[in-house]
Amino acid sequence: MLPATQGAAARLVSLFSAVTSAMQPARLPLCLLAVFLVTAMAPIVDLAAGKFYSARGFAAGAMTDRELEFQRNRARGSAGTVASAQLVERESADQADDDALEPARELSLAQMQSAVREATAARLAEGHASAGGLDEIAEKRIRRTASDAMRSILDASPRGVATVFLDGQRAASRQTVTGLFRLDPEMFLGGILSAIFTLPAGAIREAPIVFPLALIALLAAISVIAGGVCRMAAVHAGRDARLSMLEGSGFARARALNLAALPVFPVLVIGAMSLVVVVFTLLLRVPVANVLSALLFVIPLLIALLAAILALVTVLGFPLMPAAVAVESCDAGEAITRAAALVLARPLLWLATLAFAVMVLVIGGCVVQGVLLIASGGVDGVMSALGGTAGRVLAGGDAAEIAALVGPDRLVALLVSFWSGIFAAVGAAYMFGLACDLATRSYLAMREKIDGEAPSTMAGYGLR
Repeated sequence: MLPATQGAAARLVSLFSAVTSAMQPARLPLCLLAVFLVTAMAPIVDLAAGKFYSARGFAAGAMTDRELEFQRNRARGSAGTVASAQLVERESADQADDDALEPARELSLAQMQSAVREATAARLAEGHASAGGLDEIAEKRIRRTASDAMRSILDASPRGVATVFLDGQRAASRQTVTGLFRLDPEMFLGGILSAIFTLPAGAIREAPIVFPLALIALLAAISVIAGGVCRMAAVHAGRDARLSMLEGSGFARARALNLAALPVFPVLVIGAMSLVVVVFTLLLRVPVANVLSALLFVIPLLIALLAAILALVTVLGFPLMPAAVAVESCDAGEAITRAAALVLARPLLWLATLAFAVMVLVIGGCVVQGVLLIASGGVDGVMSALGGTAGRVLAGGDAAEIAALVGPDRLVALLVSFWSGIFAAVGAAYMFGLACDLATRSYLAMREKIDGEAPSTMAGYGLR
């Protein structure tokens, strides 16, 4: 038998097996579903929150109506340098459609983009129809002017709460990766803390009702999907067997309510505790009752302390909760209790395991993203050399130049961008699958260390 220290080291090293096991094709559809769910919810949350931000994000605060109008007017001016006639035509058409007593509606950014493309197509057609034709330099000049105008329009597009939050998460991920490879603990931990605490706190401050509700709903849906992926990972790690995508999704579907309740139950409990603190605070404003509230104010202080501890344990132990359902086939209450018990029983061991799992997640993500980058770079090189105008623009990756394409080139760009987006989503899906696999293996390792249960002992199998 291995000594205790070697056993712990062996359990940590076994997490590296998740890098390859997460590549199983059967898990990809569920992981892609999670990625597409996040992407689909972002514009809905942006629209519901009704606040928009500049490139500085939450730090600069929400943009005022005057700032939004200024950005729109600047975009209108840039578009007017290319498509003044088309813009006037659209504004006149909108004014004719509106009631004469009402002020004319401003053109949307999408209408400005359409006008720029229409004007660019007209200038290209006019140049090709001229006696001398249109040489390559003149065509590049026309396209460059259109892309400059399109860039101003794209820069004027406001970003909502969810979009800023997701952009911040990507920046935090890059900071975490950079800190790991630079061996900079401060940068590494700063990226993790920003992703887990700073960004959610900023989003909740900006949209105190919409964002928390959307975040809880998203976490509930993600927990259901994670339950199926964790079940597939548990069977592979504990039994050295594999489940099909139908078996994994069937497990998640059969326990959907329990999995969805994992983020909801702690929030309800913490919310109830917070309500007690609010009631005691409000009583301080009521005559006579304020004396009694002040006399018993130790109660809300203790409740606030307990709520803070519960919130911290929930955040640290949440990765173990879907894994507990996947391994034990238990209900939400038991899964939350098991995860919290493992965290509180050996907190330092769990923190070490969690930190090591994050490093494995970063390393595995870099490997897969690197392979995808090499593949996409090769395709971009071929498109740039043989793909004509659309191929060169798509290979460059400039969003403004892509948006300025006209005619068949625009259709080609839309189709290629669609498949490139799917290709990029595979990398994000792998990261989600790897995170679920690491959470499951961490749960099995913690359970074996604390409870003495072998990884092969798990409730049920497959669809049961």
